[in-house]
Amino acid sequence: MNNDFQGDKAERRRLAYIMGPNYSGSTLLTLLLADHLDIATVGELKATSMGDIASYNCSCGELLTNCSFWNEVKQLLLKQGRHFTFNDFKTHFRDKKNPFTDRLLRAALRGPIFETIRDVGFMLFPAARRKRQDIIEQNKVLIEIFCTLQQAKIFLDDSKEPIRLKFLLSAELWDIRAIHLIRDGRGVTNSYMRHNKASMTKAAQEWTHTQQECNRMSKILGSRRCLTVHYEELCQEPSKTLTIIYQFLGLRPELSTSSNRTKHIMGNQMRLGSLQNIRLDEKWKQTLTPEDLQTFTATAGELNHIHGYR
Repeated sequence: MNNDFQGDKAERRRLAYIMGPNYSGSTLLTLLLADHLDIATVGELKATSMGDIASYNCSCGELLTNCSFWNEVKQLLLKQGRHFTFNDFKTHFRDKKNPFTDRLLRAALRGPIFETIRDVGFMLFPAARRKRQDIIEQNKVLIEIFCTLQQAKIFLDDSKEPIRLKFLLSAELWDIRAIHLIRDGRGVTNSYMRHNKASMTKAAQEWTHTQQECNRMSKILGSRRCLTVHYEELCQEPSKTLTIIYQFLGLRPELSTSSNRTKHIMGNQMRLGSLQNIRLDEKWKQTLTPEDLQTFTATAGELNHIHGYR
């Protein structure tokens, strides 16, 4: 582990991290977990897919730029001398000014040899190490602000990326618990194709690469620090699944409430809707063609089978 970020382990805040491919149901899981009084969250803390800020609504219903919660966050950050705009939270591991540092920060999580090379790169290049440290510090400050404002002891990050989780883990500032969210790859690829106007070949390759990254990180963490949750089970038995997650996170299930707790969550359009009727999305069964299914099976079928889908 990197010593640049070491803190007092006895006082580390617990950080829950949802890990998985896009379109796996993480916004649904985040909204459900946000009902627990001991969980603070804003959805994806990396905040990279905001679109047009002028028209972006917080889950509370207000425009992000008008939301009193987000404006208080902005003021608290500025008081600590940290830069913050709604267009760039400074929490995503990237460096637009230095291509080499950017590559170190953004390259996908791979095997032990590649990750050792990445770690050596940070050791040999102080500028890259400083950039990583500054991003870590921005995340730390924001997490503390969110937990204070929402009066919660655990922070939930729905950023999904395994490489981001590696950097947060290496900081040794938090007691991290990961939730590996898995959905039938056919459902994921169907959504990917629709949203990105992509072919099944591209969608299946993307799902496979991301799922392999998640599997590597799950192995690194082990069962004590990583819980596998299936999207289908979450939709079909939400109460049972949430209870398992609460126990994994060390939380009391009875503190979860379906009351009108105001949420300030970023994510897809689901953040603006109601969770009264949770429905399993299996539109892929009607929309994927036999050719799509054949392509998926050839590219990703074995990995999908490993995760319990036939």
